[in-house]
Amino acid sequence: MLKKIFGFKNLLDSITLENIQNKLCEMGFNQKFVEEIMNTLEERSNIGNKKFQEWFYKLNYRLPEEFKDEVFAIKLYDNHRLLIEGEVKKLEKEMNLSWEKQAEDLIDSHEKARKVQLVIRHRLSDIALDLLS
Repeated sequence: MLKKIFGFKNLLDSITLENIQNKLCEMGFNQKFVEEIMNTLEERSNIGNKKFQEWFYKLNYRLPEEFKDEVFAIKLYDNHRLLIEGEVKKLEKEMNLSWEKQAEDLIDSHEKARKVQLVIRHRLSDIALDLLS
């Protein structure tokens, strides 16, 4: 666990469900999509606040287990196709790599699921880094 350093508050204190939700909204995700993501993260937070903070901090561009469910991911895609496709295009520009290349480790999944998983993995990790800076 990250400890208090030189009298500063714990570095993970900024990782809260409220802050994550605010960051998702700032990124331009619509309210319904944010709610679906937050419902999943709220379930994960039942492990306890400090453990949740450590878990979220350690995502480091890994897909959370909760979002590996292909049926769930396809449903998210079908409900938010335009949003997901827009984010995929943004990621291709940001990374200067095709989404297929970025999602190579997600190869076993359906294309819709892989796109959703890529977006979620990348954006949640972006939020973790942003909250700690």
